[in-house]
Formats: sequence, C-alpha cells, structure tokens
Amino acid sequence: MNILKIIVLISIGFVLLNCDNAKPVSNHSSAESSTSSLPNNDLLTSQNLEINAVKNELPIEIDELTTLFDVFADNNIINYKYRVKNTPKQALLLTSTLDTLRSNLLNDYCQNVPQMKELKNVFPNGANYHYFINDEEIVIVELNPDDCQSEKS
Repeated sequence: MNILKIIVLISIGFVLLNCDNAKPVSNHSSAESSTSSLPNNDLLTSQNLEINAVKNELPIEIDELTTLFDVFADNNIINYKYRVKNTPKQALLLTSTLDTLRSNLLNDYCQNVPQMKELKNVFPNGANYHYFINDEEIVIVELNPDDCQSEKS
C-alpha cells in the first residue's frame, strides 16, 4: 500500500502545529491514559490538527482497490477507515491476506522516520486500520508502538 500519501498528509499537520493558535479542546475524558510527553491539551490539539489535515484531503485513493475515506481519533489512537472494492470478503479474510496486510502496515508504522515518530507521539496508544467492503467492516488491524519493539526481536 502507498502509506506515503498518509505520511505526507500527516507531515502537513505537523507543520500546522508550529503555527497553532487554535483554542484548546475542552473535551477531556478521565478514561484517557496518555503515555505521550505532550500535556493533555496539547495532545488533543495535536490530534485534532492531524485528523483535520487528513480529513481535508479525503477520499484518498491508496491503490486500485483501496480508498481511505475517513480518519478519527479515539483514546489516543488514530483510526483509518478504508473501502476495499472488487475484493470478496472471503479473500480479505484469508490468513495469508491478513498476515500480508498486517506485515505491510507494521513495516510502515515502525519506520524510524521523523513523521512516524511524531505520529506515535501524538497518538501514543497506536493506530487502527479498519477495512470495509460494501459498508460492512470486515477487518481491523490494531498496531501500537510496542509492536515495533517485538518486530525487531
């Protein structure tokens, strides 16, 4: 998959962080546990900037079968929602397909580049990738920063 488009969009958000004059978000959840080095208000503001930067570019065609159509934050996790076309549900659920999908996402997520480091700082609890066929959620791939450590082992 072409995660490069997403990384570029996320980079735009980081540029916007440097010129942030937005009011802090007042929606605080006591259930949120942040392992990030950012204070809570800054974390929420950074997350909103990231999400909005990507949302402004949606939909994004990742490849001939996959389109990113939504992105949102929940509990310090960034969630990407993809539509998959011309693919039967059973093909997406094959163990080999799921293994390849997770491996590719993990490879991109664990890159040691500034954009991914910042993404993991802004969303310290990880990233979820939701795949839909005909408006039915078929697969969720959940990644978190600890997965990158286990990948190196």
